[in-house]
Amino acid sequence: MRKKVIAGSFVLICGVFALWCLLLLSDSRKKLRIGLTFVGTTNSDGQQFALFRFNNSGTKTIVWEHAFVPWECRAETEQGWTNYDGKVGLSTIDWLLPATNRNFRVPLPEGTRRWQVGVSFQEASPRVELGARIYHLKFVRFVPDVVWDLIPRTPGKDHEIWSELFTNFVEAKP
Repeated sequence: MRKKVIAGSFVLICGVFALWCLLLLSDSRKKLRIGLTFVGTTNSDGQQFALFRFNNSGTKTIVWEHAFVPWECRAETEQGWTNYDGKVGLSTIDWLLPATNRNFRVPLPEGTRRWQVGVSFQEASPRVELGARIYHLKFVRFVPDVVWDLIPRTPGKDHEIWSELFTNFVEAKP
């Protein structure tokens, strides 16, 4: 009798946990609202940097496969337009949870006249969404792979967001 009560309680707890996970991962109430805000510029060791804030004010987690925010910059100098990106660093998955932001800086070439910055990212799959939201809980490391395999891995949609076009005011040399 006691074993039946324990087994029944375990099944009930697992069912409640599964229902909670399904509600957490439900796309019907999730909205994507991403912002890229120019914060300012700074100089460090003679190099000019543009400072940005990547903001997730929606209800969906977003991901990218680099250690840092994967930005791309278009810059105009005396030599013309050039494109370069910051997709360097460790090849790992990183995310931006809802209601959070990440600051980053973009080096600008010397003599930059105009420039624009963009960020590429992806909506999190249900599996990554759940992992990102509960990764800090200690019991997660004890969840067997069989349970994780039950959660869909379907990749999310790819997105790209660009800032407005900015102009540097270069002082004229006398």
